[in-house]
Amino acid sequence: MNRRKDLQNEFGVKGRAMGVFQIVNERDGKRYVASSPTLDSAWRREKFMLDAGSHPNSALQRAYKAQAGAGFRFEIVERLAHDGGAEQGGEEAQAGKSVLGRGAVQAYRDALKRLERKWLGELRPYEPAGYNRAPAER
Repeated sequence: MNRRKDLQNEFGVKGRAMGVFQIVNERDGKRYVASSPTLDSAWRREKFMLDAGSHPNSALQRAYKAQAGAGFRFEIVERLAHDGGAEQGGEEAQAGKSVLGRGAVQAYRDALKRLERKWLGELRPYEPAGYNRAPAER
């Protein structure tokens, strides 16, 4: 077991607010929905990409540029709850310290993706009524 990597993973999961957010164009009501493992900095990151003209969603980027960045708001849709059920093992468990294993970190990532899919299904922010691309047919 790699203690350093486990501690980094634990900080990466427990030290952050994770969840789903949306960027809403107040002029036409279109929205872009996504998830982030770092909600606290998500708007700064998204706004930086939009201001730089490098956002991966081209439809949102075009609208943002056309409006010179005016009329867009960022909203947190739902935060992913930290269940506090950290896996413990070895000496850390005996000392009462929690350490999240790689499986627990992956479980948080999977839960974040499920939460994003839930909100994409509920809000349906797909083109042309929104900025997200519709999921590919299987």
